[in-house]
Amino acid sequence: MNNSFFLDITWWLLLGAAFAAAAIPSVIRPFRPLTVFFSVISWCVAVAFVWARHNTAAALAASMLSLAGGIIVFLLAVFFSGLDLMAKKRYR
Repeated sequence: MNNSFFLDITWWLLLGAAFAAAAIPSVIRPFRPLTVFFSVISWCVAVAFVWARHNTAAALAASMLSLAGGIIVFLLAVFFSGLDLMAKKRYR
């Protein structure tokens, strides 16, 4: 297995694009289905570009890393919105 894609700057840029696409629904308020649709399409396009430029292993790595990052951003957004809601209820 050749992991030379880690040294390629285009892989990192496409990984950043896929990560941004995975994190957009968690950051943008209010939550709209159209935002999720464009986010999913953007993520698929970024991963497809990784696959076309490099190989399947690079696309799999980019998809797993970007989805894990998107889940972490989602959990952080839920955590901080819960803290904000708790503070509003306590000091009302």
